[in-house]
Amino acid sequence: MLILIVRSMGWLVVSILAILMLSNLMERYFSWWSASFRWPFFCILLVLNIFGLLIVDIRSWRRKRSLQELSHQLIVLASEKPETKITWETNSFPELQELIKAFNRVNNHSQQLYQEELKVEKSKDEMMSNISHDLRTPLTTIIGYLGLVVNQTQTLSAEEQQKYIKTAYDKSNQMKALVEDLFEFSKTQSQDVNLNLTQFNLGDLFAQLLASYELEAQQRGITLSYDISPKLIVMYGDSDKLARVFINLLNNAFKYADGATFIKLTAQIKERNMAEIHVVNNGAAIPSASIKELFDRFYRVDNSRNSSTGGSGLGLAIVKGIVSQHQGKIWVESDQDLTAFIIKMPLSQSEEESNDSPGKN
Repeated sequence: MLILIVRSMGWLVVSILAILMLSNLMERYFSWWSASFRWPFFCILLVLNIFGLLIVDIRSWRRKRSLQELSHQLIVLASEKPETKITWETNSFPELQELIKAFNRVNNHSQQLYQEELKVEKSKDEMMSNISHDLRTPLTTIIGYLGLVVNQTQTLSAEEQQKYIKTAYDKSNQMKALVEDLFEFSKTQSQDVNLNLTQFNLGDLFAQLLASYELEAQQRGITLSYDISPKLIVMYGDSDKLARVFINLLNNAFKYADGATFIKLTAQIKERNMAEIHVVNNGAAIPSASIKELFDRFYRVDNSRNSSTGGSGLGLAIVKGIVSQHQGKIWVESDQDLTAFIIKMPLSQSEEESNDSPGKN
């Protein structure tokens, strides 16, 4: 503040001298100029100069105060409350107000990234807990039954031994399936995933997949069918991964579509270079509250970690990851009549797209 006062006084002195010099020049070169003009002219210029000087000084002082206030709030945000915004406004200085808005936008983005990071960390912790649970349960059973078989102090009949060994074998296969699903799921989350792109006939892929489920479908009284429109749809993608998508969706339908009498695969080209694929069954409807979470890892509609249906709980998460890798999207529509898993993806994948695909859920 003292600097402003000293600067103002200096400027005022210079202004007075300049006005006096101007007045003397006017008196020397203009005959009509006299004392009656000199002093009003001097006073008017002096008042205007002082008024302008006051405006400049006040704006300068307010600008300095604004910068000090902005600096203070930035320090508070950085050290105490990084999640808050700068609410102070300085409408007199639009450039400073734009700086505040820009900082708030940057701060909001940083907080979003921070919250997403916390969510990812929490998700990782939950995933590790779920993996530990799913691996420990069958492993405990395997150790228990094999312990009974190898225990020399207890005599078991051949029938009992066969029963225990078979149970251990089944649980080993369950663990193997879980590990394979975890491996496949991790690949769908990888930033460096590469698709093995080939050209294939979608109708042929449907026919091969449904043929492998014919026996199970007969045992359950379920009719399998597919329909392609047009009759020939050629896709360019990773046929192995896409086969995994339809296998997981078919397995999901067999496990959870209670009361279903048919499962049908359909594919249509509704837009240029875009295929829309439906996996439909007429089993029990999926609760609307569960649809949004259906593709989350380990999520089950019945909310049970030990469902009698088995499975790792990663099937639909893997499906979404593979569809995302193919630049597509998947969603569910379900009511009392039909449940449809709908996939929309390009008919072809460029090498650049497939290499850059994040494959995130």
